Amino acid sequence: RGLQEEEARARRFEHTPLVQVQASSAVPAGQPLFNTLYAFENYPNDTRQEGPAGTTTDGLSVSRNFASQQVHYPLGLIASPGPELKLSVTYEGALFDAVTARRMAGHLGVVLEAVAGDPGRRLSGLPLLTSAERELLAGWSETAPPAAAGAAGAVHELVAAQAAARPDAVAVACGAGQLTYAGLAERAGRLAGYLRAAGAGPETVIGLCLPPGPGMVTAVLAAWLAGAAYLPLDPAYPAARLAFMLADSGAAIVAGVSGTLGALPAGRLRAVELDDPAVAAAVAACPVLPPAGVVPPGRLAYVMYTSGSTGVPKGAQVTHGGLANLAAAQGPLFGVAAGTAVAQFASFSFDAAVSEICVTLARGGRLVTVPEARRADLRLLAALLREQGAGVVTLPPALLEALAPGELAGVGTVVSAGERLGGGAARAWGAGRRLLNAYGPTETTVCASAGDVDPGYPGAPPIGRPIAGTRVHVADRSLGPVPAGVTGDLLVGGAGVARGYAGRPALTAAWFVADPFAGDGGRLYRTGDRARWLAGGVLDFAGRADGQLKVR
Repeated sequence: RGLQEEEARARRFEHTPLVQVQASSAVPAGQPLFNTLYAFENYPNDTRQEGPAGTTTDGLSVSRNFASQQVHYPLGLIASPGPELKLSVTYEGALFDAVTARRMAGHLGVVLEAVAGDPGRRLSGLPLLTSAERELLAGWSETAPPAAAGAAGAVHELVAAQAAARPDAVAVACGAGQLTYAGLAERAGRLAGYLRAAGAGPETVIGLCLPPGPGMVTAVLAAWLAGAAYLPLDPAYPAARLAFMLADSGAAIVAGVSGTLGALPAGRLRAVELDDPAVAAAVAACPVLPPAGVVPPGRLAYVMYTSGSTGVPKGAQVTHGGLANLAAAQGPLFGVAAGTAVAQFASFSFDAAVSEICVTLARGGRLVTVPEARRADLRLLAALLREQGAGVVTLPPALLEALAPGELAGVGTVVSAGERLGGGAARAWGAGRRLLNAYGPTETTVCASAGDVDPGYPGAPPIGRPIAGTRVHVADRSLGPVPAGVTGDLLVGGAGVARGYAGRPALTAAWFVADPFAGDGGRLYRTGDRARWLAGGVLDFAGRADGQLKVR
């Protein structure tokens, strides 16, 4: 009687409606609380006991054992004991296919074999992939260095080589004005001599606060010729942010013009006002400073500030080796060759500008700079690109959505970068021209992956394959590879990985980690983004891991 009463009291807890469980959980309404099911079946069908076949020791017999069931969860794992443990995977055909289900069962087999072989192994160290899958992912993840990157040298050395080979070719065009490669090399060389005399040299940082145009391009090359790195300072930024970047980067010199230097802090900084008549005369009197021998690939080239998920500006320290790899990889990928007109649209405080300048000038192209007045007016921007015959332009998806594809009818190659490209813009811009979708954090020297967009692709297009000289991994929290098709953390290695963050060793150690895949002492940058591998080694972007945006 007592047992019966206890059972009766317990009956009211025997079943809890799923909607009540959902209401008691932290999972938001509308999202599935459970999407997998695990069931351990214990039907009495063990025929290994003593007695007649199918008879248990206590006289009970099972003459026939048949079960029919339907699992109402997208994915299920059924364990059935017997002479051998049988594991069955059930799946919803609208969400999974047979190939995927078999792969999942295979992964489970790998895990169970590892457990049986070493029961004391940590869960985080259990393998999931077969050796064949590991080899496949390794082939997708790592690319060979660009063919031209080996002995090419630093970008400013490549520009000097272009000036020697094609001195009269146009290097920079700004409206009706033009600057040849010979003129660019001379101006940059004289300014480099002046900056060297002012204290510039290896590992020093020069702040450049200039409007877009030939002057800014010249100053960038001059900083490199002087052996220094540059810090881009957008004159449109608030004075407090510019002051923070100058102090945080440790810049010793700041160069600009009279209209941009007024809001910058004085003090320890050596200010160079390039439009001051006395400074201009002194620069013109300086001998041309040629490239100084071989530049070590690890030497600092620029410091680019990005807020990232912390909300506090931090300076990514990018090297000359990363820049050389970028120019060698993106040049043929984007179709930039001698004479190709490439628009320089991005703000100099946005790393797309680095790609526009370096890739174009290193390969002998013509850089079409966009004046500030035309950046804010899409109609004027489109007209300028048509007038200059721009063949390659990089634009963020927001602008692609605001522009009609017909307005840039003469542009044969459009590169989308900086934001996620939506399916609507991809279909509109991918018809009748070449559209590339590029991805890359500042900390990986502008670009980590890129690929041609299929205008017929359903939804947001993939972000392509790793560019040459780059390693890209999709991993779990323990930095182990996840299977193809499974979303994981996106990590980037290779020549483009920055040194770290200026003056922030703890933050650098947290985001730049040892590469467990290569085993060569290299590093990976933890992007904070999520992705998955698609068939053929193409990457599909799945958003930020922390739900925040990376901004500059």
